[in-house]
Amino acid sequence: MKNNLSRRNFIKAVGASAAAIGVGAALNSYSPVNAAPVLHTARRRQQDGKLHMAFIQFMPHTVPAAWSKGIEEVLTIQENVTYELLDGQGRPDVQISLMENLINQGASAIFLQPVDSVALGPSIAAARDAGIPVITLNIDAVEPHAVHVEMNHYFGAVAIGEKMGELMGGKGKVAILNAPPGIIIRDQRTNGFMAGIAKYPDIQVVADQSADWDRKKAQDVLSAMLAATPDITGVYGVNDSMALGAVDVAKSNNMLDKMVIFGNDGEVAAIESIEAGELTGTQYTDVYQQGRFAASVATALATGGVPATAFAKQGHILMPYIIATKENASSIQPSQRW
Repeated sequence: MKNNLSRRNFIKAVGASAAAIGVGAALNSYSPVNAAPVLHTARRRQQDGKLHMAFIQFMPHTVPAAWSKGIEEVLTIQENVTYELLDGQGRPDVQISLMENLINQGASAIFLQPVDSVALGPSIAAARDAGIPVITLNIDAVEPHAVHVEMNHYFGAVAIGEKMGELMGGKGKVAILNAPPGIIIRDQRTNGFMAGIAKYPDIQVVADQSADWDRKKAQDVLSAMLAATPDITGVYGVNDSMALGAVDVAKSNNMLDKMVIFGNDGEVAAIESIEAGELTGTQYTDVYQQGRFAASVATALATGGVPATAFAKQGHILMPYIIATKENASSIQPSQRW
């Protein structure tokens, strides 16, 4: 982005390193003692000559759709891998059932965006015990697994808080449109933001309420907040959909020029809103690339015969980001927008 890399060049620059990180972590802790029976299971999985991988998304949304596209770009060129995208429907019980099916089918790797970081724990443990690497995307789970690949939730939110405080002139009242409880990134993105905004003692966070990741719900929540506290001048949406809901409210109340509104993720609708002078900013991450990182790791592990039981501890990869505002949003190339 800063170097105006194209998506194709970015793949060449970092795709191989992602695979190396995952394989290196696994091989450094590889244990032949417990690996032998698991590798026998892995061989049974490949009787049709294919490695089977699947991504269980939280629910249909622009973010998992972009991850899936990035995953598919890497897996489809392998020629020995089949891939499917499965809908978790926003329900832990659905994801648990899908995990059970994939384990019984002998999947070679499972990509997962957990609906509930705790509830999916037993399913992740069952996959690990079967030798199947689980790679979580963006939302971590409490149960250790092979690799977690995420946006830089905490430190990106710190940077948002700092930038937002600067643009508010160091004073004013802020409302947070938050994610539902029980998801790890809610705490990461909220705590990071609070740490960043704390640099400005004259800025007060006056409201913090869940809007369920949803643009329409965010409109309703912020409208109620403004009814109670009309002098709110800053809004932080923990994701872009909620931030764009705040933009809708500000526009309808002729308050857009009086509000600083930030989102988090960097989806195309948010970038376009920034360029139009509406949304103030967001944390942008190339989530196509995030999917490619995950797919590179999974491919290296599966083709190298490295089972999940070979990991001494969970791997962790943080994605690069920028705080996108009107000053730099144009540097995000069309091929990098999702």
